[in-house]
Amino acid sequence: MPQRAAARDAYGSLAALAPPAGPAAPLPGAPARLPPPLVDTGSEEAIAALTPGEMAAATPEQRLAMLKTLLEQSRPFPGNGGNGYGGPETETAIYRLFESAPDAASFDNMYYHVRRLKLHGAVSRPGAIEKLAARHLAATVPGDWAGLGRYIDAVTGSRSSGLNKVDFLIDSSLLPAAEAALDAAGKSIHIEVYQLQADEIGWALARKLAAKARAGVQVRLLVDYYGSGVKKKPEIQKLLAFLRGNGAEALTNMSKRWTGSRDHRKVMVLDGAVGFTGGMNIGGHYQVVWHDQQSKITGPAVARLQDSFLEQWTESGGSVRDSSEFYPELKEAPGGVETRVVYHRGNEDRNIKAMYLRAFYTAQKSIRVAAPYFADADIVDALCAAARRGVQVQLVLPALNNKKIALQSSRSFYPELIAAGAEVYEYQPRMAHQKVVVIDGLWSSFGSSNLDSRSLKNNHELNAVVLDAGLAGQIGRELFDADLPQSVRLLRYKPTLLDRLAGRLTPWL
Repeated sequence: MPQRAAARDAYGSLAALAPPAGPAAPLPGAPARLPPPLVDTGSEEAIAALTPGEMAAATPEQRLAMLKTLLEQSRPFPGNGGNGYGGPETETAIYRLFESAPDAASFDNMYYHVRRLKLHGAVSRPGAIEKLAARHLAATVPGDWAGLGRYIDAVTGSRSSGLNKVDFLIDSSLLPAAEAALDAAGKSIHIEVYQLQADEIGWALARKLAAKARAGVQVRLLVDYYGSGVKKKPEIQKLLAFLRGNGAEALTNMSKRWTGSRDHRKVMVLDGAVGFTGGMNIGGHYQVVWHDQQSKITGPAVARLQDSFLEQWTESGGSVRDSSEFYPELKEAPGGVETRVVYHRGNEDRNIKAMYLRAFYTAQKSIRVAAPYFADADIVDALCAAARRGVQVQLVLPALNNKKIALQSSRSFYPELIAAGAEVYEYQPRMAHQKVVVIDGLWSSFGSSNLDSRSLKNNHELNAVVLDAGLAGQIGRELFDADLPQSVRLLRYKPTLLDRLAGRLTPWL
């Protein structure tokens, strides 16, 4: 994205179309408040005929629909993967549409909602678009947290869920809270998880769910086909059959092996009123052996967790009689924290990536990141930019990574991060699987999304986002301050040949 892509792009900018230097801004002379243009967003000719002011006045939905129409009319250009098609009018309209975006949210609502490869393949000089993206990102105002909230809502389709009670749970502290919530459930239990292990913990959950189903509770379990190894692991097949035989519904999320969007979200919703989400799957690795994190949420944000489950459940072939019964009235929690639930659909949008890049540029004082799989060039660029402008950047990554190639890929970025002034730590005791970011001791994000290309591009992911100094301080003390003494800081690092090779594979890991 932005800086790295712009710096390395070989095509240059489109001089005739490029905006003046400095932060991107609305076109000069355009009316401030035009009504949305009446345009056939499915017609290339109608789009190309729009004036700059009409493009700028289009709604976000219209602008994105227009971009998708133009991309459908294009074929890859020579040098970008194929033979150019669609004519110069189509290409020019794509550039004009991006340039007409009146602000960063309007621009990113297009940029992050189409596939980047397809966008680059549709124009002869993709560097012009990348430079616009870089300008919009660089125009972020550090410390503008209200502005970040508005940006997240505009780009990701999320919204503030008001005040919620959030219990940030680390390692085995999850089990008592989850068991109590499961025991208290009287109407419905919905679980969406990437990996369910058929070990002692997995079977204990299965027996509890079966008992609940026999007692009349609606129990629905959705696991990812590849994440849980449904095809190759007879014990998982046996566990799912056991649940179905006891009145629970159990489905698998299907996707193509390599290009599909795996359901990597971790969500549990009980009676529509209590929710859990975070980085943990279900099994001994996550609740016992590894270092991991999950959160319990009560309040209006639980409805958004329910949205995630029902969306994926329906897409996987499941059905419900009346979804309204799963949405009880949810009141804000007195003394709670402002919470958003942000999720994206793999290969359809990059909502969480857009959120993180903007948040890193909003940082003024500190960025603390704990991630097991860290391999995305745009994220590295944003963290390096923050470190260079004086933000304290701390990265805590596992030294004992369960995926060796993921560790090697992360290490390929160490020299760049260290040179920029970031503090790079490797946590020593065991595999650390939590995905947590805290910025300025105020803004925090935690959930299923790693900071690698597969999570930020391919998978279905979900994160909770909280703007509250109290919770951010708690996370800082209980997670980062506890883990740093158990970590080794790397003041220099020379990547091995395998590190460098893995680094080149980051877009596909």
